[in-house]
Amino acid sequence: MFKTIILTAFSLFYSGLALSQEAPVINYGAIYDSSPFASFQQIEYRQLSAKQASQTNEFTKVPASIKDKPVFKEDWLTANKIHKYLGIGSITLALLAAIVPKPTKENTDEGNHKNFAEAAAFLGGAAVTTCLIFHYDDIFNYGASDPDNLHATYATLGAIGFALAVSDAPEAGHVGHGMLGAILMTVGIKYT
Repeated sequence: MFKTIILTAFSLFYSGLALSQEAPVINYGAIYDSSPFASFQQIEYRQLSAKQASQTNEFTKVPASIKDKPVFKEDWLTANKIHKYLGIGSITLALLAAIVPKPTKENTDEGNHKNFAEAAAFLGGAAVTTCLIFHYDDIFNYGASDPDNLHATYATLGAIGFALAVSDAPEAGHVGHGMLGAILMTVGIKYT
């Protein structure tokens, strides 16, 4: 076994040296032309074939058969997709909370505004949780300017903004938290 490895290493070393030179080590064409056994007719045929090859430089390209290749099918539900749809869902619900009519001061606990806002905060928190569960090895490895870390930072701040907006809900200041949370969550998603 050791002899085979040594022989292989020497042959690869010699091949590398031979290929690194400008001219080939053995020029078989020159040997054949100078051979006393080569007839004039054989040399003429070789020259004719060389002329024809140099005159017709067109290549016929045949595309590879696509039927032979296996088709990649991604699973319909993966950890990445769950994380992605939770983040997009939180932004969608936050926008719906901003669009729907706000409840009156007498009925602050009723209406779609509160339901959409709470659902947006829940999905934002779930997106951050799934990020920590599924992508923990990607985060905190390459510094603060890494796109994965910026994505995680902005999305986490967005989820915190949603949670602050829900907790300050009857007050007028919750609008700023909700808008800032939606903007930060959108920026975080755009980093992916």
